[in-house]
Amino acid sequence: MTMAVCSLTATAQERSDTLHAPRMRFVEPRMPLLTAEDDSLHLPLLNQYGQVRPIGMYPYLWSGFDSWDLHRGLNVSMGASVFSSFGKHARGGTGFAQNVALMYAMPLTDKLSLSVGGYYSHFNYGRQSFHDAGLNAVLGYQFNEHWEAYLYAQKSLTDRKRFMPLPLWELTNQGDRIGAAVKYNFSPSFSIQVSMEHREWMPWETVRSVFSQRMAPYGW
Repeated sequence: MTMAVCSLTATAQERSDTLHAPRMRFVEPRMPLLTAEDDSLHLPLLNQYGQVRPIGMYPYLWSGFDSWDLHRGLNVSMGASVFSSFGKHARGGTGFAQNVALMYAMPLTDKLSLSVGGYYSHFNYGRQSFHDAGLNAVLGYQFNEHWEAYLYAQKSLTDRKRFMPLPLWELTNQGDRIGAAVKYNFSPSFSIQVSMEHREWMPWETVRSVFSQRMAPYGW
């Protein structure tokens, strides 16, 4: 059977000196491809937890290493780390941390965009373990090529009265938050933003209990 097929092919090649290209048919895709303009969202940069970056007392918050620029659809951020501290008043031992965040972003109109999602973080240091979880929502509106405005909210799903080291509370932006921001873009690489935020801080009775126990500096 194999020899017959080969012979037939050879005969056909000898009788025809013209090459015939196969017919090409263009099949239109069922879903149109997204262009860069279609996928553009008018949302601020978020951090690894899907949170609008707050005004904090720690310089690393402004380093931008964990900036998260959302794209249209589902966005997922996962992280893990191991660390230790050194120094006279440092806490001994090794720590481990893990975090995951999911944000779904979509354009509501040509100028209005929305992102919603949640996050979970776990922090283990020595014999102590801390965790945090919450929901995030961000609404962005672009007035023109220069002016933008944002509304955002964060709802914590964990108990605020539990013990939590003060630096960890601040570094992970825990608690309920609601805020608004206005941004003016001088150019694609230079802008000024003014924001206002209300944040639910750690209850005073929890802060007082931390220091009354005479733990290490900063509530450790």
